[in-house]
Amino acid sequence: MENDGHVFDAKRIRHSNVAYESSDLSHEAIFSFFLVLGIVIFIVLFVLWGVFKQLGSYQYAGHQTTNPIMTSTEELKEIGGDPANSFPMPQLQPDPVADLNKFRIREEQWLNTYGWVDQARGKIHIPIETAIDIMAASWPQDEEQSSGATQGPPEQSATSSRKQQVGAMTDDRGGNYGW
Repeated sequence: MENDGHVFDAKRIRHSNVAYESSDLSHEAIFSFFLVLGIVIFIVLFVLWGVFKQLGSYQYAGHQTTNPIMTSTEELKEIGGDPANSFPMPQLQPDPVADLNKFRIREEQWLNTYGWVDQARGKIHIPIETAIDIMAASWPQDEEQSSGATQGPPEQSATSSRKQQVGAMTDDRGGNYGW
């Protein structure tokens, strides 16, 4: 190769198939776009903050905020006492399992005992097994049973007659339904 003293000659090194778009955006235009975008976002957020502050200002007008931790008892008396003592229902359950067990015991007692519902009107509640026996006795008998084809001694209890009316279904649990 011949060295004619030029270290870099752009015309000789340039590849004829490689070119670039001379009208592309410059880096100054891209940075200025992002700067204007940031300023516009800041202005929009500032305007929205002002709008919400203006719309919510009537809720806080004349309202003195009280913090129960940093407020004295005398100051709390001015607003009606300690909010923790006068908090409306429903309140949190301290022991939900015990509450559920108490509820179940109450319901079991209601289902298995006699008692007054409304003494002034003469309404009572009876055990559910007794109510089932009474209802079973008041149901119309099947044609077989009404015609005298019933087998067994005449001193059958209401429970055994109920078992015969139901047919193959019998109550072997003795009233314990797992509640």
